[in-house]
Amino acid sequence: MQDQLTLINAIRVQKAKYCRFVDTKRWDDLADLLVEKPKLRFFGPDSTLLYGFDSTAEWIQLMRNYLDGAHTIHQVHNGEIEIISDSEVRAIWSMEDYLILAEGGDRPASMHGYGHYHETWRFVGGRWRLAELELRRTILEIKPRQQLQ
Repeated sequence: MQDQLTLINAIRVQKAKYCRFVDTKRWDDLADLLVEKPKLRFFGPDSTLLYGFDSTAEWIQLMRNYLDGAHTIHQVHNGEIEIISDSEVRAIWSMEDYLILAEGGDRPASMHGYGHYHETWRFVGGRWRLAELELRRTILEIKPRQQLQ
């Protein structure tokens, strides 16, 4: 039982780091939490695929560009963690994020969302790494930038 609790806590710690690394823009540390070729999918509230990535480098580059100058907070709650094997764990987290985006490009002023992360973590290179992530949003409020006239 203790081994299961230790494993579950290790996944919780990794997910906490994920949120912190996004919000503090520690892109290299964030990339290091993932396998080299993860499956990353982000869905809107209507189940439409918004973004999909199969490369850590491509995803990190998009994050780096889109969140440049932004202020963000990502929070996860109520983790449902299922141990599949000694080297694979599945997790579902309730999530909330709030992004105040910098001006420029076609970015809105802010985004506030809720949903669930569905993830697969694998034990690779002596530690737990994120192999698959699906963010299924239930609510996404987007505040557009006011147009000057």
